[in-house]
Formats: sequence, C-alpha cells, structure tokens
Amino acid sequence: MQQNLFITGTDTAVGKTHVTAALLTELRRRGVSAAAFKPIACGKGGRHDAEIYASIMDHEQPLDMINPIYLRHPLAPSVAAKLERKSIDLRKILRAYQQLAANYSVVLVEGAGGLLVPIRENYFVADLAKELKLPLVIVARLGLGTINHTLLTVHQSNSYRLKIAGLVLNDTAGGRHGLAERTNIQFLPELCKVPLLGVAPHGKKALPTAARQICDNLFGELL
Repeated sequence: MQQNLFITGTDTAVGKTHVTAALLTELRRRGVSAAAFKPIACGKGGRHDAEIYASIMDHEQPLDMINPIYLRHPLAPSVAAKLERKSIDLRKILRAYQQLAANYSVVLVEGAGGLLVPIRENYFVADLAKELKLPLVIVARLGLGTINHTLLTVHQSNSYRLKIAGLVLNDTAGGRHGLAERTNIQFLPELCKVPLLGVAPHGKKALPTAARQICDNLFGELL
C-alpha cells in the first residue's frame, strides 16, 4: 500500500493539523506504517504542529525530517524568509519527503495555509502539491462563509490540475449547529462536486470516531 496525501486548507487556522493528527493516529492504531510531514512551519505554533506529529510517531524520525524548513515569524513562508534573510530550499523539502515516502506506507503532507500561500517568488503551496504529485484533502470550516472559501480552493485546485481526494469539514467553533452548519454538510459537496469524507468535531472527544470514517472513505479496502 502506498497512498500519500496532501492536506490543504481553505484558509489558515481551519484545522489542518487537527485533522492530520487524527488521521495519523487512526492509521497507526490500525497498524499502518504512517508518517506526517510538515514541509514548512512558520512561527512557534507551526513548529509545535510538527512536534505533535513526532510524538504520535513515537519520535521515530528527527524533528528536522518531519519539518525540514522552520521560520521564526508566523507569516507566509516567502515573507518570513525575506524578513529572516533566508532562502527556502525546495530540494531539502523534496529530499525529506522522498526519504519518508521510502520508509512509510502512508505519508500525510500538511501544507501551509491555503493553496495560494507563497513559498518563494512565483511558487505557491499549490506548486508544491503538484511537484509532489499528491491528491488533495481539503479541510474547510463547517460554519457560515465556508462555501465561498471552499469553492475558491476547488477552483484553484482544478486550475492546477490537482486531483482532489475529498473534503473534510471541521467544526472550529463548537456549540450547537445552526442552519448554516447543517446545510453546508448537505449542499457543499454538491456545489463543489467533491466527495465529503467526514466532519471533524470540535475538540478531541469525538474525533477518533470521525477519523475512522474519514480513513475508511479515503483508503477503503486498502486498510
């Protein structure tokens, strides 16, 4: 089995790490040799995400393998790199990914922000996904406003000719679901023409159940 995925978001702070960590945990619970890869982390929060993955992976890999590029400022990578007078080495990212892909059956790659977040001049997160030749899992907010952001992301994916494995709606707000949340679950997949893989609940209590459903929808009989 070799099925690697690129997990992107419709925006920053939509829950890519929340979903990636849940899928990684579920895959490893099932005995799948799985790893997470965060090519670029910006700010302490981004580095902490990589530390979460390292912990789930029982520290099998050094942190710099899971996250080869770390920039101190919590900004778009190209902006943070300019402020820190650094150049983002794409070859370093590709080498780390290839090493993980050679050693694990599934590698979950978490992008930075959305598809049009700039990594270098004229090189965006979408370009990295295309270079890695990976299908996308799009993480979107469950609530009001997500239709526009999700359709824009799907449109951009199509313009790059990126395959979309499916959509995960993440309940970032919690609380009682209103009309927007309930109808988004029903209508967003139809509008985007993208399968809904599952809904990630707010918090961690019900997350394992959602992760099982998402894994089943993503990998089916491969697991």
